[in-house]
Amino acid sequence: MDDDPSPPSPFWSGLKYGAVKLARGTGLYGATLAGRRAPPPNVAPPDPFAGDPDRGRQILEGAFAFAGERIAQARNPWTAIGAGRGWLETANGFDWLRDLAAHGGAEAQARAQSLTADWIAADHAGKLEGDAIAWRADVAGRRVWSWIVRYGWLSEGAGDEATAALLDSLGRQVRHLDRVAGQEGLDAGRLVGIMGYVVATLCLPNWAEERRGAFGLLVEELERAILPDGCHATRSPRLQVEVLRDLTALREVFRSAQVETPHALQSAIDKMAPMVRFFRHGDGGLALFNDSREGDAAEIDSVLALADARGRPPKRAPHGGFERLAAARMTVLVDVGAPPAAPYDGCAHAGALSLEVSAGQERLIVNCGASLRPDGDWSSAQRATAAHSTLGIDDTNSSEILPKTARVGRRRARTEVERREADDNFWLEASHDGYWKGIGAQVRRRLFLAAGGDDLRGEDAIEGGDGAPFTIRFHLHPKIQVSLLHNHTAALLRTPSGQGWRLRAAGADMALTDSVYLGRGEGKRSQQIILTGVVGPEGAAVKWALQREAKKG
Repeated sequence: MDDDPSPPSPFWSGLKYGAVKLARGTGLYGATLAGRRAPPPNVAPPDPFAGDPDRGRQILEGAFAFAGERIAQARNPWTAIGAGRGWLETANGFDWLRDLAAHGGAEAQARAQSLTADWIAADHAGKLEGDAIAWRADVAGRRVWSWIVRYGWLSEGAGDEATAALLDSLGRQVRHLDRVAGQEGLDAGRLVGIMGYVVATLCLPNWAEERRGAFGLLVEELERAILPDGCHATRSPRLQVEVLRDLTALREVFRSAQVETPHALQSAIDKMAPMVRFFRHGDGGLALFNDSREGDAAEIDSVLALADARGRPPKRAPHGGFERLAAARMTVLVDVGAPPAAPYDGCAHAGALSLEVSAGQERLIVNCGASLRPDGDWSSAQRATAAHSTLGIDDTNSSEILPKTARVGRRRARTEVERREADDNFWLEASHDGYWKGIGAQVRRRLFLAAGGDDLRGEDAIEGGDGAPFTIRFHLHPKIQVSLLHNHTAALLRTPSGQGWRLRAAGADMALTDSVYLGRGEGKRSQQIILTGVVGPEGAAVKWALQREAKKG
């Protein structure tokens, strides 16, 4: 690029953002956004990802199914009473325009135009002014990006008055992003707000002079949010894919504008793509750590194809705090990291040392996953240690999850890990101190995976914590059939393909109980094997092994 990207001065940016917060509190903020009308975009960036025509048809019929909620409201869904936070974020972000476009036809185009006009009218009437969601930096950034990408479709045949209103609103929103991008946003939200602002500077000629500052914000956030091993700072496989998708789409905007792609953007894509592969099981879906679901394997493939980064999945992610053990057809993924710091801790689960195990395309041992609704009934339970395949003490989370904000509190598990390999065999030893404060216990998990991929052995040990009850959980995928054997010292797991796996344990009592699987977003009944005991004066140690059964005949 001709000029090096440079973020605005932190002092002036902070001062400007402070003024924004004060104005928001008075109800007069909307008046401060008055100014020049945005010109029509002089760049028509592509949307490299396909929409869902079925969801487009539902929107056409007046039903909006977002973030695990379905609300039938033909007009003004932005003010739908009782809608959850995730639903409102998606509705106000307008990413669903691609679904209407995928449905196609004049009726879908007219519906897109009328819904956009309805949002503008609601905002103009003051119904959205000060709205904590509609004008949040990440939601506004997503909306600006969506409107610019679909501008030709939204303005075609809409009439001069509607087009002028669209450009007026676009100008107000870009002025808002100029003040808040890079200043607010949690988890991946800060980056989304910045990306929307970058798209505006690339596609709207009146804001071209702001490119250097916008690009500087982008580079600064990428350096902060993308760890050296390519893991996103949230440590969430789901957000790993979503951020990579957005970054690859943003690169296409740079190419359409014939502006050189910033090195930091290309580097982030190159580092993140191998980590997406790292988090995939044999079925192509994602591991269920930190607010993640399986996802759609075909969609993940399309993101990786557009990223065009050929790197193989690494064996470990030392900065993200994950280990991957792969032998023959068995894959073991282990969370050996500490919870992320703010502002990247909104997706964090108390799943220290949790693991997932798959054999070929069949998942065996899993974590519970995450509901589609970020504020639904499962939002607290899914973050608990008990929702993970790991050891918990005294029914307490390994890291403190604050009940009101769902963010990580002061008690955070610190971890240590050591890994060895020899002759394609793997040894892993990891520990955490999440129970030291309050219980006075240290937890250690040792794993061994044989080269043949048919023998996984573990030992879960506790030092300190005399008298405290403990539970080791192995949550099972819903498709796994399980039965207890040999006076409850072993369990037989049967996969859909008919393969058997035997789980043996010593040093704790084995039982079978119900669980719930949120890997596809909606709760599905499943089972879990639990190993329970009480810590003695010398601590506790439970040895277990998961071994493939030889097929008869």
